[in-house]
Amino acid sequence: MSFSATPLFPGDLHDTSLRLAAIATPNSAFSAQSNTPSDAWRQMLALGWQGVIVPEAAGGVDGTLTDLAEIIEAAARHAVTAPLIDRCAVAPGLLAGLADQAVVRALLEALTMGEASVATVLDASERMPSRGSALRLGQGHQLRGTLKGVDLTEPATHVAFNVTDDSSNEPALLLMPLDQLQPHARYFEGMDGRVTADFLLDGQTVQAEQVLLRGPSVLDAVERAQKLGSLLTCVQAVGSAGAMIEQTIEYLNTRMQFGVHLATFQALRHRAVEMYVAYENAAGMVRPLVAQASNENPGDAAALSLVKLCVGDASRTWSESAIQLHGGMGMTCETLAARLAVHTLLGSLQYGDQAQCLDWLTARTMADAVAA
Repeated sequence: MSFSATPLFPGDLHDTSLRLAAIATPNSAFSAQSNTPSDAWRQMLALGWQGVIVPEAAGGVDGTLTDLAEIIEAAARHAVTAPLIDRCAVAPGLLAGLADQAVVRALLEALTMGEASVATVLDASERMPSRGSALRLGQGHQLRGTLKGVDLTEPATHVAFNVTDDSSNEPALLLMPLDQLQPHARYFEGMDGRVTADFLLDGQTVQAEQVLLRGPSVLDAVERAQKLGSLLTCVQAVGSAGAMIEQTIEYLNTRMQFGVHLATFQALRHRAVEMYVAYENAAGMVRPLVAQASNENPGDAAALSLVKLCVGDASRTWSESAIQLHGGMGMTCETLAARLAVHTLLGSLQYGDQAQCLDWLTARTMADAVAA
């Protein structure tokens, strides 16, 4: 019994990302608070990965989503905690449509050069599965509420987020320097090593030039960015799963019990096969979605949410099986398989977790039925 995962998206970027991910070490909460990037993140910035999907006219590389998927899939094989999806897909995808603004065009060029990095916290409201945001922009351009879950595993220079303007009750998209928010930060380190921060913004004043967009078009931009994030978390899950299955089968082939290799036990072989079947099913769903998104927009929200729901369910199958086939959590906590399992499970909660996707799909189905 042997297995070697075939990349969904093979290519030079996949190979480069795989080599870099193999030597990457996670940043610490202390490093995050002191804005100290890891060596691996420095190299990622130097390679221009933040500008892969940024149009050439805006100073970017003008690559496709498939190019970025190569990077994400390969990095996932080593449970890299760097916020690649947020910084290289969601933020550039959000800002690329506003490149006609001089400040945004300059920022996109800086992203590509690795001189800036934008973290995002977005709420697409009823457009995509997401948690509601209570952030409000009140009189005197002062914010009310708390900005939650900013991924600062690696340093950022700016934070992009959307709020509701009290005066018009319409959404607004803000871009603020992190230095302006940092005095009000509380940091948290997750089980997978990622570092997030919450910012208490009550009374924080927003300058006019920090409002990039107002009105219904804000939700259009946020929805597109959320779709990119949701799709690439599926790519990340499939990449992690391939590595988990490899690790598990290698363990079963080398570990002995009662004088024979574990791979000879039929029940364990069946569970490994279940992992493989779930992996192939997920890969078959994700690959065409990425190909479609590379040629058009990120696709239909309902189809994407359905795939995200299925991949999230499969992620639990891969992760639980990998841990159990290695002997249980107490036997695996220091292994790559365990890190991949935790990374996959927590990654599946980003840009629409299973409950959010199911609630959203149910609500949309009922709304369509009423309309019909």
